[in-house]
Amino acid sequence: MRLFGRDSECATLDGLLAQARSGRSAALVLRGEAGVGKTALLRYAESTSAGTLTVRGVESEATFPYAGLHRLLVPLLPRRDRLPAGQRAALEVACGLAEGSAPDLYLVSLAALTLLAGAPQLCVVDDVHWLDPESARALAFVARRLHAEGVVMLFGLRVTDDDPGLLAGIPEMPVAGLDRDAAMALLSDVVATDLDPGLAEHIAAATGGNPLALTDLGRELTADQLRGASPLPEPVPIGSRLETHYSARVREYPAATRTWLVLAAAGAGGRDEHLLAAARLLDTRPEDAAPAEADRLVAGAPPVDFRHPLVRSAVYGDATPAQRRAVHAALAATTTGGADADRRAWHLASAAAAPDEVVAAELERRADRAGARGGYAARTAFLSRAAELSPDETTRAARRVEAAGAAMAAGAPARALSLLDTVDDQHLAGAVRGSALLTRALATVNTGAPTALRDAPGMCLEAATAFGTDQARAMRAAVQAIDHAIGAEHLSSVPEPVVAAEAARHAATDPDGLDGLLLTGYAAFVLDGYASCAPAMHRAIDAVADPDLPDETLLRRFVVGVNFCNLLWDDHRKQAILDRAEAAARRTGALHALDLVHFVGAMTDAILGRLNHADRHDATGQRLRRSIGVTADQEQVWRHPELVAWRDPAGIRETLPHTLRVFEMLNLGGMYRVTQLATAVLEIASADYVRARGLLLEIVDLGRPARYAWALPELVEAALRSGDRATAKLALDDLLLAANASGTPRALGLVERSRALLAAPEHAEPHYRDAITHLAGTPSHGDSARAHLLYGEWLRRRRRRRDAREQLARALAMFSEVRADAFARRARRELEALGESVVSPVPEKDETALTPQEAAVARLARAGATNAEIAAHLYLSASTVDYHLRKVFRKLGVGSRRQLRDVLHD
Repeated sequence: MRLFGRDSECATLDGLLAQARSGRSAALVLRGEAGVGKTALLRYAESTSAGTLTVRGVESEATFPYAGLHRLLVPLLPRRDRLPAGQRAALEVACGLAEGSAPDLYLVSLAALTLLAGAPQLCVVDDVHWLDPESARALAFVARRLHAEGVVMLFGLRVTDDDPGLLAGIPEMPVAGLDRDAAMALLSDVVATDLDPGLAEHIAAATGGNPLALTDLGRELTADQLRGASPLPEPVPIGSRLETHYSARVREYPAATRTWLVLAAAGAGGRDEHLLAAARLLDTRPEDAAPAEADRLVAGAPPVDFRHPLVRSAVYGDATPAQRRAVHAALAATTTGGADADRRAWHLASAAAAPDEVVAAELERRADRAGARGGYAARTAFLSRAAELSPDETTRAARRVEAAGAAMAAGAPARALSLLDTVDDQHLAGAVRGSALLTRALATVNTGAPTALRDAPGMCLEAATAFGTDQARAMRAAVQAIDHAIGAEHLSSVPEPVVAAEAARHAATDPDGLDGLLLTGYAAFVLDGYASCAPAMHRAIDAVADPDLPDETLLRRFVVGVNFCNLLWDDHRKQAILDRAEAAARRTGALHALDLVHFVGAMTDAILGRLNHADRHDATGQRLRRSIGVTADQEQVWRHPELVAWRDPAGIRETLPHTLRVFEMLNLGGMYRVTQLATAVLEIASADYVRARGLLLEIVDLGRPARYAWALPELVEAALRSGDRATAKLALDDLLLAANASGTPRALGLVERSRALLAAPEHAEPHYRDAITHLAGTPSHGDSARAHLLYGEWLRRRRRRRDAREQLARALAMFSEVRADAFARRARRELEALGESVVSPVPEKDETALTPQEAAVARLARAGATNAEIAAHLYLSASTVDYHLRKVFRKLGVGSRRQLRDVLHD
């Protein structure tokens, strides 16, 4: 297959296919302007591949959820019985093969990955810009997770101004016009008469080497034009001008031909029999396409194959509104059967010349059906059009608000905001106004608007009031308000006591339900403090930790539950909630929720000093974000200052102030405070107690322990060591109040550690020993190690060198185990002061070290999971799991899963 001037691109594709034949997978996006030859390159790849699955985006199907994915997977669907039950059910609902609750996009995506792992060597997805968003997201997910299946995925994508970035994170190969020599060679190959070389060079330059423009001009220019005797058309048709060029051609055809072409363009993707029946209603027939076929614009009757998508777009776009309405009306009349109800509704909507409640109501029903299949982008489109056709302004506003909610569910917050901006507030009242406020709050937060989190609590409280007697929705809005208030903290536009008072008011409507318990617990903490909040908060934690709580509810509420656990130092129940939330997110395919679980898990473990566990959460979160298309420049606010502060990497002291400015600009008050606390911990490790004290006094409110009571042990140490004993004693008094409300071993251990620091020398040692005893049985590795460190420092200053050496060596070992370098250096200095020769570890490259992905596979295999189970757990294919497992066996020198139990340790 000859492609002019595409040797480099063809070589790239040949290399990918060769890689696939050796068992490795790859994905590539071919991105370029219209007509530059993306499709030709894809067909070249198809011609050299042993087997191919192909699908092309169709503009008329762009609103039908999973339509493209379904068409691609049709040859593989007979194998779906081999899928895990959850994946199979999700895929069947998405493809309309079964009824069920709306499937999660990523569970459908994982099913597609599992099927495609055993597919032919090449998978081609062309015209991605016209693929329905659900299919595009699912296939992009598959492309990002391919590794060792021997499959190549190629995407053809036209450059557009409004690219939503669905293929972000997949390698790209720009496809530009041909260079001068190749363009001239192609033109000479097309032209049947003599061609003036100077003119050929001019045409090549004027078209930018666009192969489609070159081919069309070569066939259309007259002999005089080709000899240079007559001028060329100006401007030369290229890019968007190509569509205008085709439109002009179509206008010259007879009326029957134009009608047939518009009908074929409007009915693309539909059934052939429906198209032919509609043609009869319009008094046209396939034979009327002859003039267009002679010009090579179309072929086939039916299905009609337009020479290029631009031809179809030109035909439809150039038709008058009346012509378009007529063909859609004919298609609506002939599109029958339950399976085509969505398509018929869309044709009815396109045929409507004025508001029509009957059609709008049908679109609303179709929107509900699309939502039931997980097609939230389609639901948005149906509801948006239903709103446009609604005669009643209040109904129109309600449908636009619903459309905005669907857009938010589809992961399109900017679209949600644009829909809400078209709604006249005077037509919003009651529950509709409440929904609009909730959606706006969530959408602004998700777009990263600087004032979003600041204003979100207030909007949610307004929504709760607007819901009125709908108590369940009002309570959900109030819980969302406290969720945002926790994120914004001191930077919220609504003071936290106001949020808490509203929470208490709404909680009274159902005090024993989950939301009522959460609202009561929050209100008790903010308004009453540690003196009396513990019982209400414990009841709320118990409700979130309830094993019978539905997955969907757990994933909505686990963050608030974890926050309550942090306030009470309840690490064991916090871990139980996180473990259940992770399992629920994996079970339902909720990858965004799973990402949040790992983010919260990394933060939690970093604060506890379990840095190895925090690393694992962070690495898993990074892999997940790559899978769902979050690029590196979008991840900045997801960094973990509380993790890096333990490690004190080079440049961190310059980076943390910038991080604080970013969090302040985004009104992320919670992350701002956590970063301040992390910086204070780093200063304590480095013995800069004065600076640490100053930072901590910005966080805590002495005399009334509140959200950052867990920073009080840090303030005791920093204040005492900087000579401010009075502040240290006040901090201890507050710590006693908070710890007594908690009663957990960790809280009691931190109290004893702080008492030891403030105690007279003759009374300190029992407190140090009690602190070590209490903390030894908790997950707080960092607090335990620091108790040994402080005890060892105290012993050295008491000249008990042997005892000090034992405690300091223990502390150094614990810090080194998790690479807590900042505190390890402090412990090492103390040991050197005792005359110990302590060698700083020098990292060496370990050829047997497992990558994070290999370690994750190995841990699950060690526990007895099969390759299929590991694949489902890690969102990989079984082939990729097998590839990683073979590398694990080779690195660790074992030959079976059973042997992993002996050699693989956390």
